Amino acid sequence: MAQVLTSQSSRPVFLDTARPIFWFFLAGCLTGGLSLSILFSFSPMIPLLLAATFLAISLLARSPLLVLGTLIVVRMSLDYTAQFYTFSIGDITLSLSQIFGIGVALLGALLVMRHYAVLTRFPLLFPFALLLTWGTLTLSYSISPATSLQELIRIFDLFSIGFLAFLAVKDTQDIKKLFGFFLLSSLLPILFGIGQFIFHIGLIDPNVDTPRIFGTFSHPNVFSLYLFTIAVFAFSFFFFLAISPKEKRLSLFLFTVVGITLLLTFSRVAWIALFLFFLALGVFRYRLALIPLIFVPMLLFSVSDTFQSRVLSSFASDPDSSLVWRKNLWKDVTTQAFADQRQFVGTGLDTFPLVSESLRGIKLGSNEAHNDFVKFFIDGGFVGLVILLIFLASITFILARHARLTPDPILKNLFWFLLLLFALLEISALTDNVFKNTPVQWLFFALLGAVLGREFSLLKKIS
Repeated sequence: MAQVLTSQSSRPVFLDTARPIFWFFLAGCLTGGLSLSILFSFSPMIPLLLAATFLAISLLARSPLLVLGTLIVVRMSLDYTAQFYTFSIGDITLSLSQIFGIGVALLGALLVMRHYAVLTRFPLLFPFALLLTWGTLTLSYSISPATSLQELIRIFDLFSIGFLAFLAVKDTQDIKKLFGFFLLSSLLPILFGIGQFIFHIGLIDPNVDTPRIFGTFSHPNVFSLYLFTIAVFAFSFFFFLAISPKEKRLSLFLFTVVGITLLLTFSRVAWIALFLFFLALGVFRYRLALIPLIFVPMLLFSVSDTFQSRVLSSFASDPDSSLVWRKNLWKDVTTQAFADQRQFVGTGLDTFPLVSESLRGIKLGSNEAHNDFVKFFIDGGFVGLVILLIFLASITFILARHARLTPDPILKNLFWFLLLLFALLEISALTDNVFKNTPVQWLFFALLGAVLGREFSLLKKIS
């Protein structure tokens, strides 16, 4: 009987994905769940979510890299569904991306319990533990504990993705496979974006003549920084990981497509980030990078009126400009924080939009911070701002230290590229919601966890 119920690894047979009985069991449970949803009139997303979670848990031990890659590919296509489908539990309404985030958090909790010994060797443990501990403390005084709890789950998801990558990646081939998932994740968002451009169905921005594309995401700025990150990944894959001519051609082609799509978002923050990326490469490493840096912007400025007006508006003091709007927003909320004597502990994790809306309503546009440092000051006062600075300094220290000390030349280059990417994202955070940009954060911490995991595995073999 024991031989029937368990495999050689003492795992139940119905949890062993290598056996047909697993798939029969999964199909039976899913069919039964969908039948019950029809019979009792509840959402079919419940059995689908449970089946997906069960499948992911079962695959974790056998194919953790496949689970990680699948999570990344699926996550990058979920934000768009929020306008068509939501799921309600009592007074709480959740989008598919939020439900997905809860599932990832459950997987993360399972990883922590199963790999507690390895967890202590994970370099990202301290910065995330600090951030999560502080965020948990803000629940005691948050003006919206449910909002703060939701943000805590999102932050834990970032940690979980990084830790899963740390566990899943053992060698350079694993890193190449992960890059494949990164690049695969961009296909549907790019196709959506190109379709939006062709059919003029993007976001209507009064400051831009052409509708701005946003792919499968919620806003062009989110899409643009995601594309910027993918462009950096494609560039680094071309130079450090691509071996065959086919791999080099493919990564170069993707970089070109991503770059063109990024321009069509008409997002200045991503344009500036890409400009600074090539500037850093040209100054410190690849002089050829200065060629497109000089000629491409000049060409676009001369042939595109929309590009030209978008650039020139950055230097104008028009009261209707987005830059003036941001400055007024920051002034309003910080003044209110001091008036309410919230300058030391803030109003709770991720409550900035609520504070902004209470002051300005919804007629003046988005109530998001568009500045991570102002956001953390409102959310947590001076304490929250210090926590953010420690978090950022810790990530910077980890990247710089491992870039100097790793014995592997490929890892060394990837660490330096990640450090450059991280620096450019934090520069972007001065005028955009980078910390809340979940797609970008997923990509960054997945790759950081992966290169840390590869180095950990390498050092184990050396010792």
